[in-house]
Parts: sequence; C-alpha cells; structure tokens
Amino acid sequence: MPGAPFLEGDSVDLCTIEKDDAEFLTEALNDPEVRVPLGIAEPKNETQHEEWIEEQVSSDEGFNLLVVADDEPVGVINSNWLSERHGHAVMSAWLASDAQGQGYGADATSTFIDFLIDERRMETVRAEAFAFNERSNAMLQSIGMERVGTIPNWAFVDGEHHDSHIYAVTADQWRNRN
Repeated sequence: MPGAPFLEGDSVDLCTIEKDDAEFLTEALNDPEVRVPLGIAEPKNETQHEEWIEEQVSSDEGFNLLVVADDEPVGVINSNWLSERHGHAVMSAWLASDAQGQGYGADATSTFIDFLIDERRMETVRAEAFAFNERSNAMLQSIGMERVGTIPNWAFVDGEHHDSHIYAVTADQWRNRN
C-alpha cells in the first residue's frame, strides 16, 4: 500500500515509500523490461529491497518517492544527489513495464522537477538515459529537458557497452518552456 502522497501530478501522485512497497520493487526491478534499460545486472530479493528502503529511503540524503497511479504503485522517482549550496540536483526514475507508455513518466518527472525548482530552489536538474532506452530519451526531451552531452561506452548492458545521454534543464528554461 503506497504511503502518504507528497506531490500530486495530473495522473500520478508521488508518495512516500514504505516497507510494504518492497514486494512491488522486487517484482518490477527483476522484470527484464525494467532492469535491462536501467542497466541492472544483479537480481535482488524482497529482503534486499527492504534494506534499501531502510538505509536509502529512510536517510536524509535526497528524495525517493513512489509513483502511484489509480492507488497502485507504478514506479519510483528520486534525487539521490542534491547540492543545496549550488542549486543542482540529479534525478532518476523508472516505471514498471505495464505502466510504461501511459504518460505516467512524463507526469511524474514534470511534477518532481517542479518541486525541485520551486520548493528546493534548484537552479539545474540533470537526468541520464542510456542511448538504447528510446522511451526515456524521448520522454526527457518531450518535457523540455535538453540533451547536453553523451558519455561514450558508459555502461555494459546485455553483453554490450552503451553510451549514456545526459539531459539538463535550468530553472529559467523550465519555467519558460512551451
């Protein structure tokens, strides 16, 4: 059962992650349609996800939120690196395979960037997607993030090295988009 809603988007809520969400994390992140585009090569069980919730989600480092649509968990969005001094954040997100292609990623990411810029005073928000992850690259561009670079051969996924595209948006660019 999802935790308390922290942010509300148009079609999703971004909620606190609770221990009960470990089962969802385990099922979703072991699904090849999710783990391969994320570059995950190690299986994780429910106990390991409970430990992640206890150690990472419960820490004061960054933000980890459950993406919820129609009262069901569909993914996770987070920023595990923020520089309050300089106003920069690095964010990431993923959706369960059955939730992809429904606009949840764009809504969750836009809602989260709004929060980082408007409430946490971030000047720049950065995201990254492997070059072969066409859906993520397209979504980041569609919401107004700009591809600012590529790291060649950044990850070894599914037997090959792959580039990683870096995206960023400044607060002014975000506020003035479309």
